[in-house]
Amino acid sequence: MTKSHGRKSRARNKSRARGAAFASANAGTLHQHSGGPSAADLQPADPTRWGVDTAPDMRTASALISACIDRCAPCQQSLADKLLDEEAVVLAVLAGSVYTLHAESEPDAGGLASRATQVFFGLVQQARDYRDPGMLPAAVEMLPRDSRAAILEDALDLWTYYGHVDAGLLRERYPSPVGLSTVSVTVEGSDPEKAGPGVVVDLSALGHPAAYSVRTDMTLTGSGWVASVALVPESADAGYDDLRWRCGWEPYIFQGLPSVDPAWVLKIDRTSGALLGIVRLLDATLLPERQPWEWRQDVYDRILWRAPVPATPSASAEWLETARRRDTVLLYGPLDAGADRPADWERLVSVHAYCQFTDRM
Repeated sequence: MTKSHGRKSRARNKSRARGAAFASANAGTLHQHSGGPSAADLQPADPTRWGVDTAPDMRTASALISACIDRCAPCQQSLADKLLDEEAVVLAVLAGSVYTLHAESEPDAGGLASRATQVFFGLVQQARDYRDPGMLPAAVEMLPRDSRAAILEDALDLWTYYGHVDAGLLRERYPSPVGLSTVSVTVEGSDPEKAGPGVVVDLSALGHPAAYSVRTDMTLTGSGWVASVALVPESADAGYDDLRWRCGWEPYIFQGLPSVDPAWVLKIDRTSGALLGIVRLLDATLLPERQPWEWRQDVYDRILWRAPVPATPSASAEWLETARRRDTVLLYGPLDAGADRPADWERLVSVHAYCQFTDRM
């Protein structure tokens, strides 16, 4: 008896006591599932549109989707581990296909989706708008394994929901490039001026739902005068609840200065001194185990406020000098338009953010 036959024989014997699917998975003799799309169905019509030169091998993805539809847990586990070790484009196509279908009728990834999936769904929406899926593999590739596993799990749940989708709905949902996104964010190590399609990752689709205007001032704290920025609500969604719970800002400390939160950054034009935007860094969510100075300063999780174009100078020389010297600013709100102080101090929140003098948003 050959080694392979012996392994299969032991698997058959074990299956009688522990279940056929479980033993097959352990023996590496996974049985076949065909309840989902085939590898050919998942194959991109033009792989170069996805940032790769050759067609990705979608056999593992096809088998995994089918195992999920058939609810075979042992095969799901084995195949999921295998897929996470494959090229990033395989996961990008598996998740991008079904979330593109999902985006045609739903505005978000779903309330139970992981944070990594919500970010990925924002990219799917942008890829769909610009008919350019090349950003998806690049985004998947730079994620840690646990974030990729979360995206895979959520995508498989969606595949199980949709079941066996007609191949025509999946084969190519990006018929022609109609333009490129404005670029200010790139994959780590690339040059924003030289980056081409498939390298650029623009997270502006994750713009904040609430609208604010901003006003610069100086605030006296126990550490002296600091440069500060007040946020003035401009929409019904803006205000205390938004800043406190959606953004996670802490209650304002009167004449106090909280510790710096490196996740939040105020972008300032290095030449004119104009405020460009207030952002939260994506790596604060996806790579919290890294030191803050290792986080990429141009990859955003949330854009709380963005200046109109063109931005105009809105800070005094004293304010700019203080911001440069301290390298931080105090963001606080909500503050009513025209008011010098809040109507209710108990409903004022703040965050001590870094400021970055830069050439672009």
